[in-house]
Amino acid sequence: MKKFLYTIPFLSLPLTALAHVKWFAEEKIPVKAYSLSDSPVLIGIALSVLLIAIGIYLEKKIRVPNWFHKFTEKYAPYVLSIASIGFGISFLIFSYEGFIFAPNLMANSSTDLLIIIQAIAGLMILLGIYERIGGLLLIILFILGINRFGFLEMIDALEIVGFAFYAIIVGRPKFKIADIDLFGKLRHKVHPYGLALLRVGTGLNLIILGFSEKILAPSLTTDFLSRYDWNFMQKIGFESFTDYWFAFGAGTVEIMFGVFFLLGFVTRITTITLAIFLITTLVLLGPIELIGHLPHFSIAIVLFVLGSGARLKI
Repeated sequence: MKKFLYTIPFLSLPLTALAHVKWFAEEKIPVKAYSLSDSPVLIGIALSVLLIAIGIYLEKKIRVPNWFHKFTEKYAPYVLSIASIGFGISFLIFSYEGFIFAPNLMANSSTDLLIIIQAIAGLMILLGIYERIGGLLLIILFILGINRFGFLEMIDALEIVGFAFYAIIVGRPKFKIADIDLFGKLRHKVHPYGLALLRVGTGLNLIILGFSEKILAPSLTTDFLSRYDWNFMQKIGFESFTDYWFAFGAGTVEIMFGVFFLLGFVTRITTITLAIFLITTLVLLGPIELIGHLPHFSIAIVLFVLGSGARLKI
């Protein structure tokens, strides 16, 4: 088991290309779509099935140490509240930069209704002033975004929807100015699902991005790699590992991270590994990558502290 854990970073190396390529690349020249008859595709599918089987095994065998349970009992309310504040900061920065949820979803102006709603929600979440209403505003903003940008563009932001439901259902335990018992009785009944919806939303987000920006649109990633020389596989001797197949590897790994979150397998290990590569892309790409991925870091904190939860998991 330990040997497997040590190999996770190596197996996940193509994920260093998981930055939202729409922020940095354009689909200029059409690239041949991947086919199920391609050997690398069949190998990727086989390895994915194997990883899922290993994930199921690890989920059954790995136990959280007692010291970590004690740590979360004592400090989780504070850590989770800081993560919530991180979300508030994210939405305020997004509004200042002029986009909705992601740099590729640009608003019309600083007085755009969507920007105003996002800024209000961000301020409420940051200060802990009726954060649950702030979460509701984010759901409204997502719906308005579908009308503005289209459904296919907005589904890239499902992790935000997951957080919105998490904020409404779970709320913030500390560092809040005012709260409201929004949907009181219903919320108490579905309380265990708050964390699950955040995890599932994040998993779906990664799966969709893996397909939409890589597997189904390899030209986006190959254009990105033509600008940023990240295909290290060729540098270590795998000359046949072209940018085209590096894009497939990155997409497959991103999808697998999403599947692990979606199914609730070894959530903390998955979160740590994902965070490592988010930090890697941050170092390599600079401020815009940090701005775009701020919510992901807050989500990582929540999932690392609380794990997968007890609902919506296999």
